[in-house]
Amino acid sequence: MCFAFANAQGFKPIKKLENISENKIQRTFKVSRDSLRKEFWLEVEKNEIVKICVDKPVVAWETSLKSKVLNDSCLAFQIPIFTGVEAINVYFPESENSNKINLAIGMKYLNFENEEVLLGFNKYNETELYALGYKNNHDPERLVTITGSYLVDKYPVTNCDIIQTMWDNLPSKKTSFTNWNRKLLADEWVTRKRNSSRNGTCDVHDSAACTILLLQAIKYANARSIREGLKPYYFFSSSNEFHSRIISKGNYIIGYYNFTDKDEGKDEIQVSIDSTSDGYRLPFYDEWMIFARGGDKKKQAPWSDSATFEEASKYAQLGPEWHYDKSKPVGQLLPNGYGLYDMLGLVEEHVLFEEKNPFSAPRNKPSCVKGANDRTEQEWKPASESSGPYWKDVNYGYYRGNYNEGLPAGFRLIRNIGNNAKWGDVKSNAE
Repeated sequence: MCFAFANAQGFKPIKKLENISENKIQRTFKVSRDSLRKEFWLEVEKNEIVKICVDKPVVAWETSLKSKVLNDSCLAFQIPIFTGVEAINVYFPESENSNKINLAIGMKYLNFENEEVLLGFNKYNETELYALGYKNNHDPERLVTITGSYLVDKYPVTNCDIIQTMWDNLPSKKTSFTNWNRKLLADEWVTRKRNSSRNGTCDVHDSAACTILLLQAIKYANARSIREGLKPYYFFSSSNEFHSRIISKGNYIIGYYNFTDKDEGKDEIQVSIDSTSDGYRLPFYDEWMIFARGGDKKKQAPWSDSATFEEASKYAQLGPEWHYDKSKPVGQLLPNGYGLYDMLGLVEEHVLFEEKNPFSAPRNKPSCVKGANDRTEQEWKPASESSGPYWKDVNYGYYRGNYNEGLPAGFRLIRNIGNNAKWGDVKSNAE
């Protein structure tokens, strides 16, 4: 860490932005000293040059970021290239203790206090669904309350995020996978890596990663935790089982699908959750539903049940000119009510089941993908007034089974901030 003293002679930040001018500052935050007396978060984007001004004189700033003291109450600094969390400590006169400014980089800070949210998707019980022919979609709507603080990725993880974080884990030359699909996916990472430079800058709106397998997403989550000095959320042990399943709460057997061909031939691996971890993880199914709805307790999708294709296209990438290994940039459309982008429409997202898979197919599998659809552009738009509006398949209830965890998809990560969320029941039924 480095100290940046504002009022003391002879002290300057160890790292500073040379000749920074006001017109290079992209955002300014005005912060009151009183607000720093409790947990305080600012949401910023990677690579931004930001200015923070406090309403009281500052004796010192403590940060590892490239920074420059502008006057006795303002600091300019550059946000790192990675999605995650950084902190700045602020020292005031006549106080030996620091006040912390937490920076959520490319993430949303969501603090729920008895927040009433809607889980599930359909309004029928299992018997009624079976009678209607919906045997694979029995997840009835129900209102619950949640109390807890989360950090949630604003966007799906991008290809650049994967490359820069997992550089040493990605293959550097064409692989020898015997499975053609796995070879295709792995060799695409070879090409992306060759076209990148290590520790290169990642654009906020890079293309979303859409060829990630479940184990790869889990390993990326651990790598992001380790980068920030956090305790990894997942740990691994060998398994002789040949079928993926949920063993118990927080314990899974999943398909062994790594980035490289070094371990080709291994069938399954056991993944377990460390409940004491403060690190990054995939959202559980119910959590993903909360984040996707963004506070919505009535509609089937953010654009309402009766919206036009054009209205829906303001929120979701519909007709994505879908390719097996490519996606469009993140964050190009409107966010939902929680300020999260691309929850629907851009890429499917891996989610884990915490303890129970609510669907009869695939029964007891550890994960599914949520949020998107892999139709081509021609299939999205109805051919005539009488044909079905295929784009309405993208809604909160859309899911696809991940039978052997080898389904390529995208994902986003979350963190619990110093707590585990607490859930409560709401007795009234959702309308």
